[in-house]
Amino acid sequence: MAEKRIEIADESGRITIAEEVVSSIARIAAERVPGIARSAGGSGGLKGIFGGEDSAPAVKLELANDQARIELRIAVEYGYPVHSVARGVQENVEVDVEKLAGVAVSSVDVYVKKVVPPQTHEAGSD
Repeated sequence: MAEKRIEIADESGRITIAEEVVSSIARIAAERVPGIARSAGGSGGLKGIFGGEDSAPAVKLELANDQARIELRIAVEYGYPVHSVARGVQENVEVDVEKLAGVAVSSVDVYVKKVVPPQTHEAGSD
């Protein structure tokens, strides 16, 4: 059983949530913060982890004692205050994980890995 998961049990029964679900919620919550750099291709951050060009947030999750400790590595678009973007990521991730997954969050650590030029949002450009 290599797959990590959280179980929530009450009088109604039991709910099991896979680690990937919590990680996905954290990534999407982070990407909703203005000023965070997003993946150009929407591939979810693998290139960024292995040193490529992908700017999507990378998420590391530790589940212990029915709580999540979340670590995100992000890139911030130039022109946005880095500390404000990082604080927004912390707040969004904590609120969304607790609200959408029902998992308590013990901490959200944010590491800003780089600042990137603002993305252009032109229609039809690749």
